[in-house]
Amino acid sequence: MPVLDLAMAAEQRGLDSLFLPEHTHIPTARTTPYPGGGPMPDRYMRLWDPYMALAFVAARTGLVVGTCVGLPGDHDPIALAKAIATLDVISGGRFVMGVGFGWNVEEFEDHGFPRKVRHDVVMEKIRVMKSLWTDDIASFEGEHVRLPPSWSWPKPAQRPHPPVLLGGRAVDVTFRRIADWADGWIPMSMGSLPTLEDDLAWLRTMWTEKGRDADPQIVAMQAPVPPDELRDLFAGYRELGVHRVLVDVPTAPSSEILPLLDEIALAME
Repeated sequence: MPVLDLAMAAEQRGLDSLFLPEHTHIPTARTTPYPGGGPMPDRYMRLWDPYMALAFVAARTGLVVGTCVGLPGDHDPIALAKAIATLDVISGGRFVMGVGFGWNVEEFEDHGFPRKVRHDVVMEKIRVMKSLWTDDIASFEGEHVRLPPSWSWPKPAQRPHPPVLLGGRAVDVTFRRIADWADGWIPMSMGSLPTLEDDLAWLRTMWTEKGRDADPQIVAMQAPVPPDELRDLFAGYRELGVHRVLVDVPTAPSSEILPLLDEIALAME
């Protein structure tokens, strides 16, 4: 189903957002195992550029648009910061940046860095982007990435910048990174509700220890289930303070997707 048709159908049913994943490319010589187990789904090789696609979605709908997750390690941070700021401005402040380090290390290496520095590179690129979004004269000096004092506009419509949510498993290092530099968490597992209460208590403890005052934004992911089950899941997520639930939809024709959107809308009633 074309992404614009999907977005408009979602909005017509009262859904409020559309998030897209990102892979710039998939090396044919990849040795990194697919994290879901088994062969990698074919759709990973056919993903659209999320920022270009989401700009069209934002122009044609009133949906919140975001990445789940984007891969800043695969981009020049100066150019990506400008693209995201532009998207946030033209959408009226409707962009959410879900970010990940990227499970496909060969993909990351093709963008100019060795795999062993993947996490550090991504975190430095995020800091470059934040400086470009918030400072009149932006600059950054890191071990792997640098930005000499520079001007760059537009600044994002959202201040100080669009939410940056780190996608990752519920482990100590993920929560420490979120508390240090992110605005919230995307648990990278479908149907995380059974363990989410304890995980959020853990995250919020680290968040408070870092002196962060506003509550971290939480965007949960949920596999499609029957409407009655989904309604109960939505209620559970809401009770835990989850800000948004993303229901995964397959790459499929509209004849399969539209009934699924109807079920999601029914569960929201």
